[in-house]
Amino acid sequence: MEQIKNDSPHFYVLVKEAANGNRKSFQLIYDALAGKMYSLCLRYAGNVTDANDWFQDAFLKLIHNLNNFKGSGSFEGWARKIFISTCLDHLKKASVTLMPIEEHIDNNTGTTGVYDKMNNEDLMNLIRQLPDWARTIINLNLVEGYSHKEIGDLLEMTEEGSRSQLFRARTLLKKIISAQYAARG
Repeated sequence: MEQIKNDSPHFYVLVKEAANGNRKSFQLIYDALAGKMYSLCLRYAGNVTDANDWFQDAFLKLIHNLNNFKGSGSFEGWARKIFISTCLDHLKKASVTLMPIEEHIDNNTGTTGVYDKMNNEDLMNLIRQLPDWARTIINLNLVEGYSHKEIGDLLEMTEEGSRSQLFRARTLLKKIISAQYAARG
């Protein structure tokens, strides 16, 4: 499998060829991105069925927008924005509502030291158990690295709303982690 390198002249030719309908070039792009982008869709969807649909929708958008990639910045970063946008669109269509401000979550979770026993896959599996609103905010901030301002813009809320939602989501995740590891003994 050929690796796409953003700084190589071949890379820009590859994208241009794929934009012009070259299947082989598109296949190389697909092979380079599919694993990462599918993982991204799975993180947002929380289940395989939706992740498969969202992944397919996002790749169709990517194909239709290849001509819009201007070569400035990372192609993978550009593609990631398309995939995140597609996931957020699906979540909005499903009427994902954010947690009401009034809902109180006990902050005494007892997760000290538990994180040391977890690997990345364990954490991703636990994140998938979260409700849509919590999984979305954690993915955007902790996994994708979006700022609270960017999240606010994407989810049509204030920066403070984003901070509040992240706090609640993290608290809920800590509760799930505590329950999971308490059950293991």
